[in-house]
Amino acid sequence: MNEGLRQTPRQPPKWLCHKLQCFAEFIKNYTTDYKDHYYLDIFAGSAFHPCKIDNCNIESAEITALKNNFQKCIFIVNDLEQADLLSRSADKYGNRSYIITGNCINEKIMQQAFDIIPRSKSSLALIDPVGYKKLRWTTVKKIASKGMDWDGHKTDLLIFFPLEMAVLRNLTREECQTSIDRLYGNTGWQNIRQDRLEGKIDHNETGKELIDLFKKGLKELNYKYVDDLQPALFSNPPIYHIIWASDRDSRKNEIDNIWNKPSFLPCELFGKKPDE
Repeated sequence: MNEGLRQTPRQPPKWLCHKLQCFAEFIKNYTTDYKDHYYLDIFAGSAFHPCKIDNCNIESAEITALKNNFQKCIFIVNDLEQADLLSRSADKYGNRSYIITGNCINEKIMQQAFDIIPRSKSSLALIDPVGYKKLRWTTVKKIASKGMDWDGHKTDLLIFFPLEMAVLRNLTREECQTSIDRLYGNTGWQNIRQDRLEGKIDHNETGKELIDLFKKGLKELNYKYVDDLQPALFSNPPIYHIIWASDRDSRKNEIDNIWNKPSFLPCELFGKKPDE
């Protein structure tokens, strides 16, 4: 989703292909249930992921969103080159895309996105950071508060939380303390780190407590449903952790079924049916 373009494209990892495949199924279901919602991606990037197998280009989350029944898709892209590439790819979907170039940490950038979404409409936000340093709790809080519709529904949140990818790896590094404080919006995670250092909790328990702390923050924003699901073991350990927050419904079972049902990548031989 936000793994940048390279001059010499390399094969996307299987976990990324699987993630995009599952995301596409989820968005199709979501827009079937809720037509004409607005879509916001605060860490948007390129429109495809070059693949060396069979000249396959894997469609990104951005194109998946545009192909479904969102009334408008808003993309915040931090890189000028990627913003231009995405703009050209999005042109064929008419005027349903709005690309904002800048950093979602910036108050003015985020306000541009909120100004596009009318209060009469509900919205879904994808939060899929590369690592954790660019994601701040203040940004999550703004989406929840400023994205509220006339009926009092806050923006639905689908978060790919970089727990195993980044947070756990950097938990005990002193130079990462400030950025993790910003991620959580508090210093409560430091108690978890201390318990880990003292051997009171193991690696898995540490991860669970870090997720629970982030969920606690979402519940304090008065989200009615806050679910977390560890994605299918397409990589071991998993690269990311899924968190869902909504005022409308729990999609825990749906997400779990999508990410954990038997599925295969189109480019893999074992993914083809016997009669193919």
